Amino acid sequence: MMTTALLDEKSRIEQYLEETPAQLSSFSFVNIFTWQEFFQFELEVIDGNLCVFARHDVGTFLYLPPLGKNVSPETIRACFERMDKVNRNKGVARVENVPAHQLALFPPEEFSHYNKGYEYCYYRKDLASLAGNPYKSKRASYNHFVKNYIFKYLPYEDSMREDCAALYREWVLSRRPVYADNAVALQMLEENAGVHQLALRHYKELGLIGRVVVIDGKVVAYTFGYPLNEHTFCVLFEIADLFCNGLGVFIFREFCRDAALAPYKFINVMDNFELENIQRVKDSFNPVVLLPSYTVTRKGK
Repeated sequence: MMTTALLDEKSRIEQYLEETPAQLSSFSFVNIFTWQEFFQFELEVIDGNLCVFARHDVGTFLYLPPLGKNVSPETIRACFERMDKVNRNKGVARVENVPAHQLALFPPEEFSHYNKGYEYCYYRKDLASLAGNPYKSKRASYNHFVKNYIFKYLPYEDSMREDCAALYREWVLSRRPVYADNAVALQMLEENAGVHQLALRHYKELGLIGRVVVIDGKVVAYTFGYPLNEHTFCVLFEIADLFCNGLGVFIFREFCRDAALAPYKFINVMDNFELENIQRVKDSFNPVVLLPSYTVTRKGK
C-alpha cells in the first residue's frame, strides 16, 4: 500500500484503533505510516475486525493484533490461515506488538509468545520539571546548554526539512563509531533516514507536533511526536547534535514542558531498539512503567 493510499485509509484505521485502546506506540496510524519504509501494508476486515498485515521479502505477518471490539480466537485463527496461504517459509506467520492485556486472545494450548522488549513511559510533569535528586545530572546538563549557547526553540516548518535531513546525516556519521561492531544497528541508522523524511514530509497530515532548536541559523536538534490517546503523548524520534553539550536533555525537557503537550499525563518514548546505550539513557530519566510488547506464534508451525 503506497503512501497516498495509506493516507486515504487514515480515518478508517483510526476508527478501529479507537475501538482497541492500548498504551503501546504501535497502536497509532503514525506508527503504521512511518513503518511503510520497511513493509507493504495490506488491510483486511475479518469477522468485523481490521487486520493490518505487513509484507516484506521474507513473507507476511500481522503487524498488530486484530483491531475491533469483537476479536475472538476464531478471528486469530483466520489471520494465521491467511498468512499460511501466502507465506512460503515456515515461522514467518506471527502477530507482533501484542500488549500484555491481549495475550488472553491467544489460547496457550495453541499459541506461544515471547517478550520482544519494553516501551518506556514517564510522568510528563517529572520530565518537564527535572526536580529532585534523581534528575540532578539532567538539570546540570540542561543548565549547561542554556548558559553556554544562544539558541531558538521553534515549531517545525516545511522550510526546515532539508536542514533536518542534513542534521540526521551528520548524526549518523557521529554514531557509526559507536556501533562499529553492530551491523544491525548500522543498517538501522541508514534505513531510518527514510522514516524521518517520510514523517517530516507528511507531518501535517499525520498530526505530528514538531520542534527544533536553532543555533546561528542552523538546525541542531529536532523532535516529533503524536498523541497516542487522551492521557499519553508519544515521542516518535529526537535527533540532536552530539557536540552541543546538554542539547539532548534541553530539547527533551522543553518538548515535555511545551504547551502543546500540557494535556498529557504520560510520555511514551518507545523502546530501546535493543541497544545498550539507548537503554541507559532511557533508564536514566526514571520511567514510571515499562510496557511489555509481545510476539505471538502458533505452536507446531
